[in-house]
This record gives sequence, structure tokens and C-alpha cells, in this order.
Amino acid sequence: TEPLPPASTTKVMTAVLALESGRLDESFPVSEYAARTPPSGIHLRAGQRMRLRNLLYAVLLNSANDAAEVVAEGVGGSEEVFAAHMTARARELGAGTAHFANPHGLTAPGHEASARDLAVIFRHGLDLPLFREILETRSVQVPLESARVQWVALHSHNRLLSGYAYQVIGKTGYTRPARRCFVGAARHGDRELIIALLGARDLWADAQRLFAYAFGEAPAVTMAHARTRHHRRLVRHAAATRVSSEGDDNATADPRIARYAVRLGPYASRQVALATRSRLAQRGYQVAVAGRTLRIGAFTSVTKAERVATQLRQTGYHPVLVLL
Repeated sequence: TEPLPPASTTKVMTAVLALESGRLDESFPVSEYAARTPPSGIHLRAGQRMRLRNLLYAVLLNSANDAAEVVAEGVGGSEEVFAAHMTARARELGAGTAHFANPHGLTAPGHEASARDLAVIFRHGLDLPLFREILETRSVQVPLESARVQWVALHSHNRLLSGYAYQVIGKTGYTRPARRCFVGAARHGDRELIIALLGARDLWADAQRLFAYAFGEAPAVTMAHARTRHHRRLVRHAAATRVSSEGDDNATADPRIARYAVRLGPYASRQVALATRSRLAQRGYQVAVAGRTLRIGAFTSVTKAERVATQLRQTGYHPVLVLL
């Protein structure tokens, strides 16, 4: 319960306010101040624009400080106002010792939170549409608006997202004063566990030990605060099951839920792209052409998009997942 520097686990609170704003499809400008935010970042430049939905992928996957600053300015009007809203909302959720001075977690006087605070905030985030979806994403490309549309490749920093006994979703953090930090969750059967670690020296090993102990697979450990949620009902947004042609999926009508597509190309010419579309159409795919690139589907989850991408890789294509 001791307040400590939380580093980039701060961005969980930033994401909560953004998701609760109801403005996910609004496009926000990059200011000079945001563009100068110290790394890590996605190298945003003043005058560019990005939709709030896509900014959140940059914030939670790449831990982009510049994107977090754009979120703060777009949603709150200024960093100072947004940080005050972060603190107030955290207190409302029960994170009583959290105090935020910025939206990204770079070291600042009075910017602190306890492991319990972070677990409480993360638990609330799991109930918000899109939060879990973003954190389950390994990699994705999102559009950035400037003189022409550019695509930004994003990759999760979470090493336990795959290749571990449980799928762990969460947010990492690091600064020299804070050291290694993490807040996240894993499921096993009908139980979901939320952990928060601050000031770790061996972050991923510590996290694995906590999960193993909590799920009854290791002896007791003495370390950071862990919070278990027994028999938590997990609600996921999903379309009704239906039979569809290969590679096809209906986009959801709910604008709060992300839509993914599978992109192929760019090809050497538009003629090559059109010929490729014809071959894919014969296999039942619904393909849109944009210049020399192809786009397949408007999927409501990254899992569905990745399933189609895997099918295409098996037949010699080189697909990339993109966020619409």
C-alpha cells in the first residue's frame, strides 16, 4: 500500500479516462509540446493527427509518451487538467493514495501510486470496452494522419503475453527511480488474478512466481501485493455465431469496439493488386482495393483477424494486421 513512482503503469489510468470519454473516433492533433515529449514514443510530429482509439494502442502497447500527451491534451485540454482528472477518478475508484502529475509516468514530484492503487485501477479497466482487447494484441499497424496517411507499427512490451502457462495481459513501466513495474492479469479456469509490481529487479520472474503461487502451483512467496478476484465473470463482446465465407466477418455496430483488417501489399502495380484480389475472391474472401494494397475484412477482434492472416500465410501470402 506504500505509494511509489509507477513509471508507465500510469498509462492505465490515462487509458481509463480516454475510454470513458466516449470520444474514441475523434481525431486529435499533435502539438509542439506533445511532439517534444521525451522517449519512449512513436516519433509523432507537430501537425499530425491520430484518432483516440489508435492513440490508445500506441499508449498501451508501445508505451508511447508522446501519444499519451496527445491523449491528455485532446481529452483534458491540457496536461495539468487531465492529470487532475486522473487523480480525481482514481480516488473515485478506490485508489486512495494515487496522485498523478502527467499522463505518461515520467518522473515528476508527487507522481506516485501504490501497488494496490494500480490493481484497483486495472480491475476497473478490464470492465471497459476495448481495454482488454488492446492488451491482448501482440502487434498491429495504425494509421497516422499527416500530408498523407502513414502506418505506424506497434508491438506489445509484455513478455508474458504469449509463451507462458497463462496468457498475461498488462502494462509495463520503467524509469530509474521507479525501476521495473508491471500491473496485469491472468486467467486460470474461472479465476482471474490481478497483480501489481513496483520497484522490481527481476520483473518477469517475480510476476511468474506470483501467478504460480496464486494459482496453487508454487510454494508461498513474500513479495509485492497481489489481488485475487475469485470466480469473476468475464464479459466479452462477440458477434452471434454464423456461417460465413472464408475471410469474411461483419463489423460490429458498436463504435467502442476495435475493428481489425488484414492488409496485403503494396504490390508492384495496381494491376498486380487487382489480379490478386480476383484470386482471393474465388476463395470466398471479400477484398477491398486501395491503390496497390488489398484489405480483407473488418474484424471485431484481433483473434479473428489473425486466424485469416494465418490462413493466408499458409498459402504463400504475407499479410499484416491493421487497425481501422
